[in-house]
Amino acid sequence: MSGRSPRGLGAPIAAIAMLLFAVAADAVAAPSVDATIEPSQIEMGESARLTILTSGSGTLSVPLPVVPGLEFRVVGQTRQIQMINGATIESTSTIIRVTPEEAGLFSIPGVTPNSPPLVLRVNPGHGGGSLSQPNGASPGTAPLVPGSSSANGLRLTPDGSAFVRMEIPKHEIYVGESIPVEIQVGMRDGFVASVNGLPKFNSSDFTLNNLSHQPERAARVVDGKPFTVLSWRTLLAAIKPGTFSLNFETPLTVRMRTRPLRDSMLDDLLGDPFLQNIFGATVSKNITVASPEAPFTVLPLPTQGKPPDFGGAVGNFKISTEISSLTNTAGDPLTLRMRVNGSGNFDRVESSMLGATAEWKTYEPKATFNPADPTGYRGEKVFEQPLIASQPGAHIVPPLSFSFFNPVTRRYETARSAPLKVAVSPSAADIAASNPALSANAKGTPADDSHSGLRPDHAESEARVDSLTPPYFERPFLGVTSTVALLFGGGWVALRRRERKTHDLQGARERSRSQMLHALLERMAAASAAGDEGAFFNAARSALQQSLGARWLLPPERISLADVDGRAEGADRADLRQLFMLADEANYSGGPLQAADFERWTELVRRQFAPESPS
Repeated sequence: MSGRSPRGLGAPIAAIAMLLFAVAADAVAAPSVDATIEPSQIEMGESARLTILTSGSGTLSVPLPVVPGLEFRVVGQTRQIQMINGATIESTSTIIRVTPEEAGLFSIPGVTPNSPPLVLRVNPGHGGGSLSQPNGASPGTAPLVPGSSSANGLRLTPDGSAFVRMEIPKHEIYVGESIPVEIQVGMRDGFVASVNGLPKFNSSDFTLNNLSHQPERAARVVDGKPFTVLSWRTLLAAIKPGTFSLNFETPLTVRMRTRPLRDSMLDDLLGDPFLQNIFGATVSKNITVASPEAPFTVLPLPTQGKPPDFGGAVGNFKISTEISSLTNTAGDPLTLRMRVNGSGNFDRVESSMLGATAEWKTYEPKATFNPADPTGYRGEKVFEQPLIASQPGAHIVPPLSFSFFNPVTRRYETARSAPLKVAVSPSAADIAASNPALSANAKGTPADDSHSGLRPDHAESEARVDSLTPPYFERPFLGVTSTVALLFGGGWVALRRRERKTHDLQGARERSRSQMLHALLERMAAASAAGDEGAFFNAARSALQQSLGARWLLPPERISLADVDGRAEGADRADLRQLFMLADEANYSGGPLQAADFERWTELVRRQFAPESPS
């Protein structure tokens, strides 16, 4: 204890209450609700913990669910307030103890109409008494402490601010086999400033394919603390056999306390991460968070029973074939399609389709892949091959085959398609060559075969024309071309008018931005003369937001310190970042700033938008 009397805490508590009221009044975030239940499987006599996390402006009342056979009781509730990019976000975490009255599979309705239900499985007990904990934690599930690991591979950093976890469906695969992997990066709200890169793999003996660039975002409660979880999905494949240990690493920037934990009791009593950052001194630090190592065994593909046409496909596949038409005319091309459906390494799914035969002339096939999930683990690969029948008659397209290794059955398998029957009729030239009587005219006069030379490749008809004038000189054709020319001219005029209007609008925006920047410079000069650091840095940040927004094509009011870290380049990057931090410090500290060098910061601002400022 620091020895501070309760009366001495009156002023800080009053300041905290006023700050909480102001932050709640400025909240603009839209409310959202998320619910989780841990564990999802218990026995009779045990209890599960249902956590409902609401975030957004104001309070959002969530009624307790009603499920026959389950008892719901609120055992705790915490409320936190965060400020992100000038907007306040209030979050409330409600912990509910779920106690079953009977065994079975229960579906707990979602907290919102659009949220999915939660499933809780209750197994029959073995005669034990009630093992529910007074704080609502499930029996046998100890709360996570910094640096510890749970059975599902969750390990927090020493400061309890983040974790990296990988979900792998199995830990034994074959060389070339692809399995879906999910990488989760959990960040405790208010303690992690930014993610500085994609998750990295620590082994060169594996490959990652189709790693999603944009992660999925979800809210999760870990040991009663709100976390934001980013999830990436990818495919993991091994390139050689052996025994390995796998883990992923992610670079983060976290806010760490500068005082020892035993001296930060007031920070812990505040509870809210935003208030802890104000009243408890913190510094930003770049760290690398690693997931727990997972053992992995890679088996070689067997050599026994390997088919001659095996091309390296590992998975579970089925094939089917189809042809563009079951009837055709000699000389006309057909398209043979083979569809390979299933799951596995589709990049190794290849086929030469049908080889050249006496009945068919074949061409090189082409392949297209249609994924059924973001990683491409499931989907359909379609091979298309042009065919031309060599002669008329009834033809059979032979069955096609595709060989692969099935890791479930641990053996090679060959999928085969059914044969296809195609009826090919003779062409007009073949008919005329085989039956000369068809070349007679319509009056029944036999054709004169006494002449020499080439036979025409089309049947003669009685069609006659009255004029040899080309169609494009006919009056109807000229009317159509004139109409098309008028439409084209009218469209060109409308397009030019739209471009002129767009140019005028852009010019008006540039003039408005220049006037605003000029006014902000005048405001900075006035604040510098008056020694008002808060007004100076606010105006300087607004001017930089206008300039950077025009450069990065972003709304100026949404540009934050994270955007500067991710986009700014050149020699002024560090100064831009420091100016944004000084603007935040000037707003919340209320005291003089040691780095308030007005001339230096004014020159920095002028350099950023000098080409855009009015003359």
